[in-house]
Amino acid sequence: MSKHDDSPAAPSLPSWFLSAAGVAGSIVIIMAVLGVAYWSSRPTQSVDQSIVAERAQNLSDVQAKQADLYNNYSWVDQKKGVVRIPVKEAMGLIAAQLDEATRSKPEVPARMTLAASPDGFTPPAPLAPVAAPAAASTPATTPAPASAAASTPAAASAP
Repeated sequence: MSKHDDSPAAPSLPSWFLSAAGVAGSIVIIMAVLGVAYWSSRPTQSVDQSIVAERAQNLSDVQAKQADLYNNYSWVDQKKGVVRIPVKEAMGLIAAQLDEATRSKPEVPARMTLAASPDGFTPPAPLAPVAAPAAASTPATTPAPASAAASTPAAASAP
């Protein structure tokens, strides 16, 4: 017998080639999956332009109605005399009432009143810190309770 093996040996490929082939194969598989996902979820019908135009018209109608309610006078209940007024007018009336109420009370500080500017309320100035009263540090300035004064020898010897 011979010491040589007669079976043909499989050719070996470099490891960098196998790594590159694995990366390329992974990219191809990922691209195929993404392509199938896109192809199956793509829109098949076009958007009906009449629906788009109808929704745009509905939106503009609603916005015009809201602007009319916010900016114009109208009746809420004419029998009861309830009227809707514009928002800016209502804010001005409320600000004037608040300003009048705060000016009529003398105990309210001047910093709490409304400014005369059309911008509205001016924030109050920060309050100055108030110092805490000093605590008594010596017992001589603190008066002793009556029961403690009777038990001291000086109190017992007093006539």
